[in-house]
Amino acid sequence: MKLFCKTCTINRTVPGDKRAFTKTVLAIGKGSERKADDTKIMLITSGNKSGTKYNVLNNISKIFTRFLDEGKVTISFKTPAHDVQIESEKVQLIAFLKILKLVLTGGGQPGQTSQSTADLCSPLATLRLPCLTVGNKKASILGSPRILSTKCVITNRKDYPMKGFSRLLVELQISDVKLSRFDSQILLLTKLRTLSLTRNCIRTLPRALGQLRLRELDLSDNNLADCSWEWLLEPNIRSSLVVLNISNNGLPCLPVNVIYASELEVLIAEGNHIRKLPFALCTMNRLRMLSLASNKIDAVPETLSRMRLDRLDLSSNALYSDAATVPDFRMTALDTQHRQPSSLFELAARTVILKKIPYTVPGKIPFTVVEHLRRAPLCSCGRPCFDSRVYLRSKVLKTNCYCMIINANQQLWADCVYCSERCLRKPY
Repeated sequence: MKLFCKTCTINRTVPGDKRAFTKTVLAIGKGSERKADDTKIMLITSGNKSGTKYNVLNNISKIFTRFLDEGKVTISFKTPAHDVQIESEKVQLIAFLKILKLVLTGGGQPGQTSQSTADLCSPLATLRLPCLTVGNKKASILGSPRILSTKCVITNRKDYPMKGFSRLLVELQISDVKLSRFDSQILLLTKLRTLSLTRNCIRTLPRALGQLRLRELDLSDNNLADCSWEWLLEPNIRSSLVVLNISNNGLPCLPVNVIYASELEVLIAEGNHIRKLPFALCTMNRLRMLSLASNKIDAVPETLSRMRLDRLDLSSNALYSDAATVPDFRMTALDTQHRQPSSLFELAARTVILKKIPYTVPGKIPFTVVEHLRRAPLCSCGRPCFDSRVYLRSKVLKTNCYCMIINANQQLWADCVYCSERCLRKPY
């Protein structure tokens, strides 16, 4: 069994000896192919790829598990007099300790079983441990030179790892390999922070992608037009994602679920077919760069003026140049008299606003009502406009953006909505 972790080895014969934690592959198995060879634990680091071996049987004085819930364990060996401190994920560390316990109680010897370990493995089968060495060659545990690497770049199909990725990867780039589906092996990389899948043929993304704590995600130049963006609703990705690139995916609209990425600072969605932006975009308080160049946007939500952006790129869009070409979407008096009755979601949302309930607090009110509130357009008075709203697009927008890029002959017009005729008649 292999355990990807961090270790610190302390030599008890040297007073005050302590080294820094290093990335390690911790393996347990037979010392060689000889039947009589004892079980050993091997520590493999980038600085010592040949590995350091420790005998297991009658050589472990104590295993300190007081901080196991934090993913920390110390194994004290008799010969040599070393204490090996281990830091790893709790689940994987517990699995490693279970194997070690089977070895110490007799489960690791061929033909032997132990009743005392029935709580760990039931039914208990003969434990077959791999060889840490094959002849004079290193074991397959070192078969990949990237076993301890934290960065992997794949730009050719032949370089794609057949045995999976290193669990220590922090950065992963898979580009120009015509990947048609999302590789589920990526979901096992819990330490991954930067993922680039640009220039492939991916059509869908699993919701489990949102369980990773990614900081940067590049999905540009794929086929995500019909993709479900539910992975953006997962708590991990919402609280960690800082940079998202979804350019050149044929998107008909900007995925509204991006508003739930509360830590997002850079959003790039160039070269799509986006016509409208969600009004709730203004809730992304940390967003600093928004690039929507080469789309089909003709106007932006009025709420965009409430955002403090450092850079806004709307070049090569369908923005209007003067008021004469801007359509008027004001509803007539006849239209306002024949509105449909409000839905239950709308009535609940209106009650939340009326009672001033803080709906941004998780678990305070049902998620469906929160979603209804966050996606509803906002009137100039600040209230949400639900299905009964009055449209009017006749306002040149002034933004708080430090740098705004649009075509020279265009102006930034706003899509305005009003919750009532009273708000509609107010001067702006």
